[in-house]
Amino acid sequence: MKNDAQAELGDAKLSLEINENLDLSAARRVRLAGHDFYIAPLSLRQILAIADHVPKLSGITADTMSGERLTPLAEVLWQGLRRAHPKLTRDEFLDLPIPLGELVAALPVVIEQAGGKRIEPNAGEI
Repeated sequence: MKNDAQAELGDAKLSLEINENLDLSAARRVRLAGHDFYIAPLSLRQILAIADHVPKLSGITADTMSGERLTPLAEVLWQGLRRAHPKLTRDEFLDLPIPLGELVAALPVVIEQAGGKRIEPNAGEI
């Protein structure tokens, strides 16, 4: 991750500041939009926030993406980033130029950090 607390994204600034009170030893790093982000183990509040979205994402790939699946995927990933990056707003996250492949690759990390079983992607599927 860049040492700067903010990164430039076009004309906007992106809040990349990491929660200083969080032990990152259990966090996992993901690459989104050219930046490294951390996904820490999720809190119960975050697990509750994603619980209804996760079943909609079964078998998702960049090739099977639709608006119906993209919205819950974005919500799950944003919730996954919140503990380690509390100043990253939903709007900042939604404005990131994240390729679909990166979104799909980050999903199993969030599920694992929520206490779900480890998912091994098969040819890009989860």
